[in-house]
Amino acid sequence: MFSAQGLAGMRATLAADGYELEAREEDERVVVTITATPEACEDCLAPPEVMRAILGKSLAVPADAIDLHYPGEDNA
Repeated sequence: MFSAQGLAGMRATLAADGYELEAREEDERVVVTITATPEACEDCLAPPEVMRAILGKSLAVPADAIDLHYPGEDNA
């Protein structure tokens, strides 16, 4: 459903600022989890709504189909 090439690009971009990104499909949704490494730049991560829009373009899916989880959120 989502672009593997876009996912790889986003992973590389976020890794440069100390973040890891995982994405998976659940029915018609894309669940994206961003986690911080010890080297993460806290000021470098865009606000969730901005990140959702960027991910939508990168992954080639509608932004409103993305469930986004940020570092420190309870993702259980």
